[in-house]
Amino acid sequence: MIKGIFCDFYGTVVHENGPISLEVIERVYRSGDAASPKEVVQAWYQAFDQRVQACCGPHYRTQQELALESFQQVLEQFHAKEDAAALCQRMVEHWCNPPLYEDAKVFLDQSSWPVYLVTSSDNLFVEQAVAGHGLKVSGITTSEDATYAKPHVELFEYALRRWGLSPAQVVHIGDSLQGDVRCPQALGIRTIWLNREDRPVPPDVTAAKDFYQVQAILQQWSEA
Repeated sequence: MIKGIFCDFYGTVVHENGPISLEVIERVYRSGDAASPKEVVQAWYQAFDQRVQACCGPHYRTQQELALESFQQVLEQFHAKEDAAALCQRMVEHWCNPPLYEDAKVFLDQSSWPVYLVTSSDNLFVEQAVAGHGLKVSGITTSEDATYAKPHVELFEYALRRWGLSPAQVVHIGDSLQGDVRCPQALGIRTIWLNREDRPVPPDVTAAKDFYQVQAILQQWSEA
C-alpha cells in the first residue's frame, strides 16, 4: 500500500536551469577562454559533483560553500575574469526561485497521497522555492538535513526515518536515473523515472514523460 510519495525537486518539480543560471554560464564563457558555454557547464558540474560526493557525513559542507569553490576552480581553469562570489550569489537566487514545471504543481495540488520532497540541496533554497511557488508538500528532506546527497542511500534512509515510512510504503519520483531510481531501488523503494527528454528506458525501470503519466502509474499501483 502506498502511504507516501517521495519526490525530487530540481529537475523534477522545478527546472534544473533557468535565465539566471544561463546568464552565469554565459558570463564565464565570455570572460574566459572556454571553447563553448557547454564546456563551462560540464566543467562546473564536474567540479561541484566531486565536492558534493566527497563532503558527506562527518565531512558534510553546504552546497553553497561547495558551489563557491567550484566557481573559483572553473574561473581559474578558463582564465575567466569574473568574481566567484558574485556568480555564486546569482546561482543562489536561481536555486531560491527556479522556474516551475506546471504539471508538477498540478500533481502536488491534487495528490491523493502526502508528498515529501527528498532532494540534494540546502534547506534555504528549497524552502524559499516551495514558499515562492506556493507548492503543497507534506515535508522536505534535504542533503543538509541528512548530511548525505544522492546517490548516497543515507539520504533516503534519513527521509524514511523522519517521516515514519518503510520502503514498501513509498514511491520515489525523480529525473536522475542514478540518484532517483537506482539509489532508492537499492533500499527496496519503488521508483518512477521522470523522463521528460525521452531518453532510452532500461527494461527494469518504470518511466513517465510528465506528471500526468506519473499520476496514472500511481493509480494503477494503488489499485493492484
